Amino acid sequence: KKLADRRKLPIGTKILSAAHSWTQEKRRNMSAGKYDTMATAAPVATATPLVEVQAPATLSAGYTFDASYEGRVFKVEVPPGGVKEGQRFAVSLPPDAAPLVGGDARAPKYQWKDGMCDCFRFGCFHPSLLNACFCPQLLMAQVATRMKLDWLGRSAGPESEEYRNTFCKVATLVVFYYLIRTALAPFKPDVDFDEEGNVVEDEDGPDAPLWVQIVDNAVGTAFGLYTLIVMIKVRRSIREKYSIQPQRCGACEDCCAVFWCGCCTVAQMARHTADYNERRAVCCSSTGLPDTPELQPAMIV
Repeated sequence: KKLADRRKLPIGTKILSAAHSWTQEKRRNMSAGKYDTMATAAPVATATPLVEVQAPATLSAGYTFDASYEGRVFKVEVPPGGVKEGQRFAVSLPPDAAPLVGGDARAPKYQWKDGMCDCFRFGCFHPSLLNACFCPQLLMAQVATRMKLDWLGRSAGPESEEYRNTFCKVATLVVFYYLIRTALAPFKPDVDFDEEGNVVEDEDGPDAPLWVQIVDNAVGTAFGLYTLIVMIKVRRSIREKYSIQPQRCGACEDCCAVFWCGCCTVAQMARHTADYNERRAVCCSSTGLPDTPELQPAMIV
């Protein structure tokens, strides 16, 4: 106080000047890297977002139906009092809503959901099993669509919509393959079996022209190689997404699994990328699940 009086300055001026000098010194030290530049901050959890759903029909309280928001599917329960067709009401968006594409968010990481030989887990006549047995290319295309892959098994990219055409392109390829094989069938020699079960060709029938044999073999080989290569790429994409390490055969596991048992492999991939306990399977949709138009769209509120 006496020092301040002698200099004719208000009390506390020197203290403020010292604090100002310390602040400037700290800034210089921060610039020189002697102190941490800034304190880090982490985001905090917010409340569950609400979405607005339009009722598909007049429903009573407690009735549940599926709705979709940004490609995710979730269950909606009709509130007390019921709703009328077209009425909009707000519901909470569950954090574990299953996606229509991009794989099953609730599938386990680091391991497959079930074994390769669990094909009959959902019954002998499950649509995914029927596709795997009679036309594995279609089931492969459905799994690729869920994983946002194009018809060649390549990633379509976050902004691309190319994966939506994967099923149509593969289905068209399958149709053309069987049409070509059917058109070439009359030129092939008739094959029969004798009493001992040996294969006997009909020598009286006309011999197939050389070009028919070449085209038939080329088409069959190309279609088989296409299925093998794309299915390997789809399986590898699933393993990378869910961090599943090879259990057998090392880096060749995808190739070995597809080559030796393609039907079981594609069926396992289908079960891992969809929750068949929650959603029914269909044979001829782009994802092997009910298409989006069957679901009620939701909007954020």
